[in-house]
Amino acid sequence: LSSNNALLEFLFQGAPQLTKKVLDSKKEVDVNLKEACTHFITTAATMLSSPIHAFLATLEHSASKVTMEQCRNVVSDTTQRMSNKLPGIKKSMSLYLANSDTEAILFRPIRGQILSQFGSLRKVIEQMDEEDQFIINCPSPEQLTLTLTYN
Repeated sequence: LSSNNALLEFLFQGAPQLTKKVLDSKKEVDVNLKEACTHFITTAATMLSSPIHAFLATLEHSASKVTMEQCRNVVSDTTQRMSNKLPGIKKSMSLYLANSDTEAILFRPIRGQILSQFGSLRKVIEQMDEEDQFIINCPSPEQLTLTLTYN
């Protein structure tokens, strides 16, 4: 007998098995959308507040004393970065989402992460004397909230 005989192959190997795989396409889309949104939020928040994040990470691993000049530079760099990059982020969100409610919802965690970064930096700055704090000119939470309002 030849090995190409389909009937014999069927008898020896048995009937082919049918497996059923159900994909929930809505769930798959939701998972992908959530991952994309999380990635966007993290990327945008990092882009806007990376000088603070890097500075705070350095403080954790260093025993050196923090200077007023370092803090002033970090605050200045971050506020300038926010002024330069925030309009582009908002424009992209408006272009791709085209729904102001969705844009505001997506922007809320970005604002939260930035406020948190500034809050951590503010704790470092508050350990300095009042004159240094004045020179550093770290924006208050209220000022940051106004700057980071999505409209």
